[in-house]
Amino acid sequence: MVLAALSWGVTPAQDAVDPRSVIRECGIRIDARPTGLTALETVCPGLQSALARAQLLPLLIDSSRTRLDRHSLLQLPRLLDPPVAHAPDIAALQPILRSLAAIRVVPRPWWRRLWDWLVEHFTPRPTSSNSWWSDLLQSALQIRWLWLAVVWITLIALVLTIAVVVWREMKAMGRRSADDPITRGDGAVRGLVPSRLALLRATPLGQRPALLFAMLIGKLVAADRLPPDRSLTHREVARQALLDDVRQRHLIESLARLSERQLYARAPAMPDGLADLLSQAEDLYTTGWARPAEPPK
Repeated sequence: MVLAALSWGVTPAQDAVDPRSVIRECGIRIDARPTGLTALETVCPGLQSALARAQLLPLLIDSSRTRLDRHSLLQLPRLLDPPVAHAPDIAALQPILRSLAAIRVVPRPWWRRLWDWLVEHFTPRPTSSNSWWSDLLQSALQIRWLWLAVVWITLIALVLTIAVVVWREMKAMGRRSADDPITRGDGAVRGLVPSRLALLRATPLGQRPALLFAMLIGKLVAADRLPPDRSLTHREVARQALLDDVRQRHLIESLARLSERQLYARAPAMPDGLADLLSQAEDLYTTGWARPAEPPK
């Protein structure tokens, strides 16, 4: 025993002192502020030797040696007490572990998880001076059916909004142009739905080429004879469009040049034969184009 005490730096006189009493007395002397083991030795001489005799010193990690408070110091003697009962047999634990693995945890529904989240984040914490707003909010959160109704009404409104938007988009996609022969029928005869050609003829003659060229581009794109590329210039449109014959291409190219001159020149283009050119372009717009076997790339 003497050799063991000397190996830890402990004298035979210190070995006679009970380590528990040394640790208890040191806990009375120090305050609750954390401090290191070396600093405690100045207040409590013989503390490290008592921990060494109790074989507790090797159990202290570096962080505990540099930061040790009264509570942690008074907990150390518990490591010296033997266990009250014997440790259970490992083989006896296997049936318990198997029964725990067989228990199936039923997942909570999404509305229950949402409700718990709302209660956790919006329920005010109990304080000494709660305001009337906190009391009212806490009372409202306890009305479960109210919040479930709010959640369901919000979801139903969201679904209805999406359905209305989709229905309106589908309706807009299926709507035909006013110049379509099917929709022109009685409405055009009665004058209730003015066609685009009627609006075109109401504009001055010098401003018609650009408008009519844009109308022909819309027809070509709708018939898959021209890619919907807005970066194309007037002459590129005339070259890339898939037309039926040379006469149509010559007409489109002439209309493209007049449109460029109208847009970029100060005065509108009024060449000879403009009325005849516009008449042919209107006839081409009225006739339209069928979809080709292979659309242009």
